[in-house]
Amino acid sequence: LEWAKWPYAVEGHVAGSGGRLLSMMRLFAAAALCLHATALTTPQPRVGKVAKVTARQPYALEEARPAATLAALATAAAPLACHAAAPAWVEPVSNVLDPCFFIIQFIMLLRVIISWFPETDVNEMPWVLVCAPTEGLLKITRDIVPPSFGVDISPVVWIAVASFLREILLGQQGILVLMAQGRM
Repeated sequence: LEWAKWPYAVEGHVAGSGGRLLSMMRLFAAAALCLHATALTTPQPRVGKVAKVTARQPYALEEARPAATLAALATAAAPLACHAAAPAWVEPVSNVLDPCFFIIQFIMLLRVIISWFPETDVNEMPWVLVCAPTEGLLKITRDIVPPSFGVDISPVVWIAVASFLREILLGQQGILVLMAQGRM
C-alpha cells in the first residue's frame, strides 16, 4: 500500500492552497477504494438466519453496491464536512488581528529607530504620532525590564511579543489558520 502514503507525503506542498486539493485527493482515493471493494464482494446472509438455498439472483450484487458506495462516500466526505464547519468568527478575527500585529511591530520598530537619536524631541509633531500611543505599554515594560547600560529594550520586547503572537495565531501552522482549514 505504498500509494496510500502519497497524499500525506505532499501535505506540506498542498497546504498553501488551503488543503482543498489534499482533501479532494483523499476523497477520490477513498471512493475508488470503496468502489473496488464493493465490486468484489457479494452480499452475505445475516447471522442467525437460515439461508435458503435458491438460485443466485443476478440483481443482488447491483442492489448492494449503491448502498455500500454511498456509505463509503459519506464516511470519506466527513473530513470535508469538518472543513466546511469552520467557525464563522475565525475569518473576521484573523482579518483584524493580522494588521493589528503588523502595526504594533511597525510602530515599535519606529520607536527603536527613534531611540538611536537621543537629541530627537519626541513631543514634536512627527514623532508624537509614534511615541504618544506606545508610551503606556513601554512604561509598563520598563518597570518589568529596566533599561540596562543606557539601552531601552522595551520596544524590542514588544516586537518579540507581537511577532510571537502573530506566528502562533496567524502563521502557516497557526491556530486560527488551522481552525479556518477545519484541521483543528
